[in-house]
Amino acid sequence: MKPFFLSLSALLILMSFSNCANGKQLQEEPPMVVKEAYYTTWKGGVRGAGSGFNLFIPVTADAEIEMDTVYFRGRKSVLEKEPFDPHLYVARFKNPGVNKDFVMHKDPKMEYGNELPAVIEKIPFELEEGEAVVRYTKDGVEKFFRIKDIQRRDDGEVRLKKPENIQH
Repeated sequence: MKPFFLSLSALLILMSFSNCANGKQLQEEPPMVVKEAYYTTWKGGVRGAGSGFNLFIPVTADAEIEMDTVYFRGRKSVLEKEPFDPHLYVARFKNPGVNKDFVMHKDPKMEYGNELPAVIEKIPFELEEGEAVVRYTKDGVEKFFRIKDIQRRDDGEVRLKKPENIQH
């Protein structure tokens, strides 16, 4: 009976180690359909509007992959296709704003309305500066790839949708 328990426990240990290989398989090189990625920063035009950055990932016209999530600069965001350019994916990251003043009172009812501070989720990848990891699906299989050397591209001019609405 003792050899049976030893072989059963050895089998269980081997099975537990085999599940470790089912983790995220990260490709160090992006698929050939991905062009050079870049990001831009933005600031809101009024107090309290916030700030952040947008990550742009262009792909070729014959891309057969669907990208859905990106991990960049220690944060996670959803990748969306731009409506005016179906070959451009964009992830929008908003910086956590300055917390408003908290009301601290001995009566808990007076503290009603305090907002919780924004918590940034820890990402499952170790990234260097200028690197991102993208989750995508190809032929129904989920995969990950790393993009390196992401450069910042900010133009000096601000593009306004309706400049006539600006009052001086």
